[in-house]
Amino acid sequence: MEAPFIASATLAEIYLEQGHIEMSISIYAELVRREPDNKVYKARLSYLKKQFKASQKKGVLKTLKNKLWNSR
Repeated sequence: MEAPFIASATLAEIYLEQGHIEMSISIYAELVRREPDNKVYKARLSYLKKQFKASQKKGVLKTLKNKLWNSR
């Protein structure tokens, strides 16, 4: 039996703080799947995806963590 996937906004933010933006995005995507009407989760997921895409274009993934963390 597979262990259940534990997803929370807190865990997503911890991953983000540690520089694991893709894991953070994955968790927020799961949260949105579970709670499709949650506007906070949707907004955070959208923001993270945009920032990640922009960072990939610029090649600045290391600084992305700090920008996202300070944008709240």
